[in-house]
Amino acid sequence: MPLRLAFILALLCFAAPAGAAEIRLAVPSAFADDSFVKSLLASKILAGAGVTVAPKPVASDAEALSALEKGEADLAVFALDGENRRALQNSSAATTLLTRPFMFKSAEEVFLMQDSFLGMAATADAGRSGLFPLKIWTHSITYLLTHEPIRSEEDFARLKVAAEDGAPDVRILTAAGARPAGAMAAMERNGANAIETRLGGQIAGFAAKMDGKLYLTVGWPETGLLAAAPDFWRQAREIEKNAIKTTAEQARADANSAIRAREAAFLQAPNVEISQLEHGAQMELAMRAGGGGEAAMTEETALWGKAEKEVHGQPSAAPAVPAPKMAMNSPVLFATDRNDEKTAILATRFGARRLDPFEFSCGYLGAPARHSGEPSLPAAPLSLVKGSEDCAREIVARTRAAGAKKILFVIHGFNIDFSGLMWRALQVASDLDYDGALVGWSWPSEGSAFSYAYDEDSNAWSEPHLAELVSEIAAIAPDFQLDFVAHSMGNRILLQMLREFAQAKSSIRIGAAVFAAPDISQDVFREQLRQARKIGALRTLYASEYDRAILISESYHKAPRAGSGGANILVTGGVESVDTRLSGHSYVFDEPKAIEDFRKIVNRETAAPGRGLPAREKAGAAYWVIEP
Repeated sequence: MPLRLAFILALLCFAAPAGAAEIRLAVPSAFADDSFVKSLLASKILAGAGVTVAPKPVASDAEALSALEKGEADLAVFALDGENRRALQNSSAATTLLTRPFMFKSAEEVFLMQDSFLGMAATADAGRSGLFPLKIWTHSITYLLTHEPIRSEEDFARLKVAAEDGAPDVRILTAAGARPAGAMAAMERNGANAIETRLGGQIAGFAAKMDGKLYLTVGWPETGLLAAAPDFWRQAREIEKNAIKTTAEQARADANSAIRAREAAFLQAPNVEISQLEHGAQMELAMRAGGGGEAAMTEETALWGKAEKEVHGQPSAAPAVPAPKMAMNSPVLFATDRNDEKTAILATRFGARRLDPFEFSCGYLGAPARHSGEPSLPAAPLSLVKGSEDCAREIVARTRAAGAKKILFVIHGFNIDFSGLMWRALQVASDLDYDGALVGWSWPSEGSAFSYAYDEDSNAWSEPHLAELVSEIAAIAPDFQLDFVAHSMGNRILLQMLREFAQAKSSIRIGAAVFAAPDISQDVFREQLRQARKIGALRTLYASEYDRAILISESYHKAPRAGSGGANILVTGGVESVDTRLSGHSYVFDEPKAIEDFRKIVNRETAAPGRGLPAREKAGAAYWVIEP
C-alpha cells in the first residue's frame, strides 16, 4: 500500500466523527459477491468518519443507475460497459479501450491501464451524464482456456468455444472467427477446444482433470464504476468525502488482489500456462471488435501506444549530483481561501466551497529534511492564522527565522484537495534543495476528476486572493525574491496574476516562474504571456505528449493545450519550452530528470542553454528536450 494512502487511512481511523451519516448504496445482484463491494461495506475507515453504508439491493445495473438519478440512492455500483456505457457517456476512444477484448496481456496490465489516462478518461466521460463518478475497478476478467496457444488471428478460426456459467456471451468471439459451442462440458463431450471463463470455483478442478497442456489467454475485463449522486456529494462534509475516496481506493486494491490471487492459484496447475497474442494480432483483433473505420482504428492505436508508454515506461535516471549542504531545511507553510470546516484533523479541515465573504487561513506544516522520501503530513490541527495581512506577516517571519530571503509559491492544479496540496508542498521542499521557504496555495478545488467545470470557476475565483497575499508579502518584505511554480489548471492563476502585476508595473521582485503541464489553451497562454513577460527573470514551460490529464483535456477541448508536447509543443516568445517526453501528469515533481532540471532553474537561476538539455527547433525557434 502506498505510504500516502496508509497515512490517510490512519488519519481517518482516528478522526472523531461529528455525527453519524447513513449512505444508501445501490448494489445490482451481479455485484453481491464482488470483492470491491464487500470491502466497501466492511470499511472501518467510513465508520471512523461517522459514516455507515446501507446496501440497497437492485436487480440490474440499469436500476442502480436509475436509483442515483432519482435520488433513491447516494452511491451506486454498476458496470461501465455495454448499454450502461452508452447511456452514461459519449463513447470515446479512450473509454472503450478499457473494455475492448484481446487488448490486455495479463490481469496486471488491466489494473495498470485503469491507472493510466485511459481510466481517467473513462470516468470523466461517465461524469458527463450528470453523475459524480468516484472510482473504477475491475469487476471481473474473462479468459479463454484452450488446448492450443492463442498467438495469431488464424488461431481463433480453430476455436469451438464453450461458455462457463456466468461468463459473458460468446458472440463477441465470432468476429475473430471462433465458433460458439454449448455449456462447459462441451469441451469434453462435443469437441469444444476452448472455454470462456472467469476462473470461477468449478473451472480450476475441471482444468486439473484435463489431459495435456492448457493455455490461458486474457479475453476482456468488465469495469465497475462507483458513482455518487451530485447533490449528495456537494452537501457531504470534507471528512466524509475523504473517507469515501480513501475507502474506494482501498476497495479497489482489495478487488485487484482477489483477481491476482485467483489467477495465480489457477496457474499453479502443472498443465496450465499463460498465452499471449502477438502484438500485431492483438491490436488488429481488438480494433476489429470495436468496429469503426480506419481513422478510428488509427486514433485508438495511437492512444493505446501512449497508454503503454505511460504504464510500462521506466522512470528517468537523474545524473548523480551531490545534494548541496544547505544552511537550513525549507520551512513549509500553506495559505488557502477554502472554507474552514474546523474538523479535528488538518488533512480534512478545509472544504471546497467558495464562501462570500471568504477567509484567508494559513499555517506552518514543517521543515522536512532534504531528500527524506515520502512526506509526513501533520496529524493534528496547528494554530492557524487568519486574514491576508496576518498570514503575510507569518510567512515572512518564518522565512526570516530560517535565515532566508526567498519564497517559492507552489500552486496546485485541478483535482487536488487540501491534503493533496500539503503533501505536494512538503514533497517539493524535500526534493528541491531550495534555499528559502515554500508556501502552498490551496484554492477550492473539489478534489475530484469529475468536477472540471466547478474547478474552473474556483480557479478564476481564487486568483485575486493569491494576488492580494503576494502583494502583502512583497510590501512587508520588499527585499524578498518570490518564485512560483504552478501545475496543471493552477497555471491559469499564475499567468493571470503575473499579467496583472505587469500591467500595474509592480515592483515586486519576481524571480522564476515555472509553468508545469499547464492545462490552458495555447492561444490564451501565448496572449497572457505576451503581457506577463515584462515581470520576472526566468520563465519555463514544461510539456509532454504522454501527460494523462493533458491528453484528456485535449480531447475535451478539441485542441492542444499549453502542456501538450511532441509535435504540439508550444514554442513562443517570453518562455523557454521544454518537451519532457515523460509520462504521468506530475512528472515535473516525480521524475528525477525533470526534478533536476527544475532545481537548476529555482536554485541557480540557470536558463535552458546552460542546463545541458538537447536543443531542438520548431518554425525557426528553439526549444529543449528531456529524454526518458
